[in-house]
Amino acid sequence: MKKLTAALLLLSMLLAGVACTGEGETTTLADETTKAPVVDVTEAPATESAETTAVIEDTTAAPADENVLDKSKTYNILFVGNSYTHYNDMPEQIFAKIIKAAGYKANVVRATKGSHYLIDAAKSDDEVGAKVESYFAARNYDFVILQEQSTCPALLPDKFYTGVRNLTAKIKAEGATPILYGTWGRKTGHSVLTEHGWTNESMTWLISAAYEAIGAELGIDVAYAGLAFYDVFTNNKNIEIYNEDKTHPNATGSYLAAMTIFAKMTGIDPTTVDYNANLTDDTASILKEAARKAVFETPAIPEKYKTSSVGVEYVEKTYGVDASAMKNLTSIPKSELISVLKGGTYPNGKSFSGILGTKGAVASLEYSTTGLTDAQKADIADIGYGVSVIGIEKMDSASKGYATAIENLVNGHWGSSFMACFQFDDKTYNIKGEVDANSNYSCLITLNFGSKHKFDAFGFSSGSLEGFPGVAEVFVSDDGVNWTRVPSACWDNVTGTKLVNAGTTPGDPWNSNTSKVTCLFDMEGVSGQYIRVGIVVGRNDAENKYNTINTREILVYGEKVN
Repeated sequence: MKKLTAALLLLSMLLAGVACTGEGETTTLADETTKAPVVDVTEAPATESAETTAVIEDTTAAPADENVLDKSKTYNILFVGNSYTHYNDMPEQIFAKIIKAAGYKANVVRATKGSHYLIDAAKSDDEVGAKVESYFAARNYDFVILQEQSTCPALLPDKFYTGVRNLTAKIKAEGATPILYGTWGRKTGHSVLTEHGWTNESMTWLISAAYEAIGAELGIDVAYAGLAFYDVFTNNKNIEIYNEDKTHPNATGSYLAAMTIFAKMTGIDPTTVDYNANLTDDTASILKEAARKAVFETPAIPEKYKTSSVGVEYVEKTYGVDASAMKNLTSIPKSELISVLKGGTYPNGKSFSGILGTKGAVASLEYSTTGLTDAQKADIADIGYGVSVIGIEKMDSASKGYATAIENLVNGHWGSSFMACFQFDDKTYNIKGEVDANSNYSCLITLNFGSKHKFDAFGFSSGSLEGFPGVAEVFVSDDGVNWTRVPSACWDNVTGTKLVNAGTTPGDPWNSNTSKVTCLFDMEGVSGQYIRVGIVVGRNDAENKYNTINTREILVYGEKVN
């Protein structure tokens, strides 16, 4: 009873709005409520007086800063994103060691995939999405860190916002707290900056502004790792935080990102954490300070970049391709690779080339990185060549000293160079190659085998399934005029079933290189002289790349029909 009386007396003093400080000064109740909650005991029965007193006594022992995460429990933390997250094993290695060094107990896992979007990670039938759901089914998570594909917030904000909304709904339904991991602009000199007229600074602000917008809409904290990156990149040129590719973080950059996320999650000043990884004390100190400023002194987004996510919605597109009968092969056929035959001589002296068609030439030699004339386009589209293309606007050969990107599609080299890179024009075509606003083919690639062949498999070798065309249909023809669709070889890697890697190709005729990815489709033994690919979506790692091809080699397996 004495404890209850004392508790009620203390409460009456708090309600009076006055509390004594150690210096003999007074602070209003409004100031104090940010430190300890007021407990209402007026409705508590007398039999619960001991419990009520304990609650009040606990509040007097609360830490001065309630924004600091409690160290008395074990936290379950999930990272969802792509290569910006999993490079250098950031979640399980760097972040986990930082949080442990700060005195926390945590289980840290990740669900990531290169070039992945959050909107896909929110889907149950997605590879990453299924993994997220399996984690949720196995354990209750406290925090889920969300990182979007690196250009999406700047180029496709509607897709970014919708992806965050969809995932946030799932995360909150599980009782977890989402935190956004804001990324950075590409390093000066990266082609993405040149392509869009950006600088490292402007790309950083565009991304940060998008993260700020959706964070404000949904009431989600943002860990602005991108602003920490910009700080270090601008003010400490001697510290390298980028990978050699000028986009991904190196180990130092991953440390900086992890420190920023840690500070936002825990509320702890990262400069107080005694973990430097393999960095010097001076370097680690600079990175910790950059993370601290990004979290606790977050720079204001300049007005010209500020934006709002409210009402900005992404509408999932459909492409009118029936891929229901698709047969995506999981192994390399035993039949002959017929898309690479002995032919002309290449600059390096090798005597391998693609099929020669009926003109005795692999492809048109017309070439331009800025735009093609009508005459050039007509020659490139001539199906007399072994490989031809309708709907091409310009080319950008990624090879060194080799200047015909169309020929690269069948040059027999599927290793680390000689890519076929080109951009479609702004027209659509029907399967006959006629301009047709009612059709959905942005580009048509035709192979002419010179005579009738039986086809077992068709596909591409490439560096990844992202550079590979995303949505397409495949046809065969005996005369190059009448075309028959091959349902088993039609695919949709954007809105339909995701494609799989068939394995490693045999060594190429140039230097025995093998490809990272070989994607093949069953042609079921259909025959013809021509194969035509109607491409609806090109490179599918970003919507602004849907009008491009960025792949290495067309592969066709089969045999000549005598």
